[in-house]
Amino acid sequence: MNRSPELSPRKKPRQQRSREMVASIVDAAARVLAERGYEGASTHRIATEAGISSGSLYQYFANKDAVVAAVLEQFSARLTARLDVALTESMTMGWREAGRALLAAQFEVFEDNVGPLRTIIERAGHLGGTDQLGTMHRRMTDLTRMYLVAHRDQFRPDLDIEASVWIMVEVSAQLAIRYVVHPPPITRERMIDQLADMFIGHLSPQG
Repeated sequence: MNRSPELSPRKKPRQQRSREMVASIVDAAARVLAERGYEGASTHRIATEAGISSGSLYQYFANKDAVVAAVLEQFSARLTARLDVALTESMTMGWREAGRALLAAQFEVFEDNVGPLRTIIERAGHLGGTDQLGTMHRRMTDLTRMYLVAHRDQFRPDLDIEASVWIMVEVSAQLAIRYVVHPPPITRERMIDQLADMFIGHLSPQG
């Protein structure tokens, strides 16, 4: 993903030690975002969390937003990778079980990355046009469409695949974000079961 110059790393880490330091900075920033939010995530606090000096951080990142952009890009990559794994595993399952597995994977990644997720929602418009939510949305759309097409003969004969893909991706993503950022008094398992039942009812052949 292309970033604006001010959000791009100052230099690309080439040695293993440098790569490890950058990874440590990004992981530390994710933890600070989860604990303190964007406003509380100063570069000094991120550097302290990573166990390095602020000067070491500035060798690789020009400012806080550059670090945050790297965190958001990492989050997007992790979600895509997790969904890819879940989709591969689901190919050997019945479609009802597969649907629950894909929903569970989405909720789990969101919960594990609540700090970056909140930052995407609150600050995406201020981070130079970063499009992590758009990237994730497109990938989830592609994966859902792929699964529905591959199992088309198991669903209701009048199913509109494109409409169903849009509805399921939009509903699951918005509810997952809402659930993680503003948790309701409902367990994750119950939430996933209710959502899966709703989708199953939509997809199932009648009679």
